[in-house]
Amino acid sequence: MSLPGVLMPGEGESVVMGNSSCTFKVTGQETNGHFGIFEFTLNPATPAFNPHIHKQMVEIFYVLEGEIELFIDGETIMAPPGTCATVPQNTPHAFANPSSEPAKMLIMFCPEISRRQYFEGLSELTKEGRQPSREAIQALARQFDQYPAP
Repeated sequence: MSLPGVLMPGEGESVVMGNSSCTFKVTGQETNGHFGIFEFTLNPATPAFNPHIHKQMVEIFYVLEGEIELFIDGETIMAPPGTCATVPQNTPHAFANPSSEPAKMLIMFCPEISRRQYFEGLSELTKEGRQPSREAIQALARQFDQYPAP
């Protein structure tokens, strides 16, 4: 484990995926795969990502700024700053920013099963405004413990 480490606001490697960006604050490489914390920024009017499940990971959302629309196990929650939501394994979920203001949240993955590589791959697929096929996105996602919601 290579902790401790300090990243100041705005620091950390980032990738852009369409209308969103992801900054890697703590990755599995630094925690022996135990967890990862990523800062996710969603521009205004960012539609929901495809509802999905993780078979091996628990995902935790913590809203920092704006309001995030969370879809968890059939429920829709408008999550203001300070909201913390835990999504157990095999639970369908997604998120969006339907507002006219940017929104920011932390996402924690436990364990952190190569999520950095997933977001880097998604960034590559959507580079320069490309619109990848649903099949291409699902093929990438399956490599990193992400499956379409049943």
